[in-house]
Amino acid sequence: MKLVESILTKNPCYKAGKKITVKGLMLHSVGCPQPSAAVFIKNWNSADYDRACVHGFIDGNDGTVYQTLPWNHRGWHGGGSSNNTHIGVEMCEPACIKYTGGSTFTCSDITTAKAVAKRTYEAAVELFAMLCDTYNLDPLADGVIVSHAEGHKRGIASNHGDPEHLWKQLNMGYTMNGFRKAVKNAMGTDTPSDNEEDISYPEKLTSGYYRVRKTWSDKKSQLGAYRVLSNAKAKADENSGYSVFSDDGKVVYSPSNNKTEEKEETVTKFEPYRVRVSITNLNIRKGPGTNFGKVGQYTGKGVFTIVEEADGSGATKWGLLKSYAKNRNGWISLDYAKRL
Repeated sequence: MKLVESILTKNPCYKAGKKITVKGLMLHSVGCPQPSAAVFIKNWNSADYDRACVHGFIDGNDGTVYQTLPWNHRGWHGGGSSNNTHIGVEMCEPACIKYTGGSTFTCSDITTAKAVAKRTYEAAVELFAMLCDTYNLDPLADGVIVSHAEGHKRGIASNHGDPEHLWKQLNMGYTMNGFRKAVKNAMGTDTPSDNEEDISYPEKLTSGYYRVRKTWSDKKSQLGAYRVLSNAKAKADENSGYSVFSDDGKVVYSPSNNKTEEKEETVTKFEPYRVRVSITNLNIRKGPGTNFGKVGQYTGKGVFTIVEEADGSGATKWGLLKSYAKNRNGWISLDYAKRL
């Protein structure tokens, strides 16, 4: 999944600045023949656009996810109480459909239309898996993942038929029950422990992301980070000189048609280490920086294992706790930890 931050800072919804406790995710479809997320972002990023605002758009041309609101920001997407509890994401739709009334449309190119719908569906699965990991949500639990149409039936959203109307009329075979199961499968099954950590650590994070870059050290060249290896391979195939790297910097796929002249790169593997925390109220955050939300827990005093480092604001270094390694959402400031 390629995730690009493109916050709608001019939209009145963003300026309202209200926050929510995320309890679920709502899947939408834009309801017009426009596959480009950039078109919506340009139109909605205006002080005059006070009708709606969602947390993200999924581009129909390449599946890129554009985050348009902070995830815990109250959006204007469901038209009901779902705005107070759910993150809302819109999937863009094929250019070759034409609406004839309500949610009914005709299609002039069924092959292209199905390709767009498949692309946005698969990206939505990856995005929702990431968000369920981040907010500790069970995608199979009642009311956690719903479509706009299901939200209306539950009395928490306005009367819309998306996105099922698109899938049904294109004969995609997709259903919301199937979508929820796909999200669950994309999340994996291991649950990290919140108890005190031991010293052992696996050789690599099997549930992490596959990154598409020219070289591991060239972070700026990254085209995306994917949970599904086949999606990462496809992106590398499309771009000459790119390879797929695992979390520990090892090449897991190099397309034979990539004509890169670079020799094999020597990667220094990060070695986990232990730290001692001597304060009781050290916050655990969802990312490496104070701009990331808190997970709602403190480390307490004790010895912990750091499995990854990242730079924060200023000269602050942040460390990823081993017990949060699977979801990568448990970081502490190393300014308050002493390396052993």
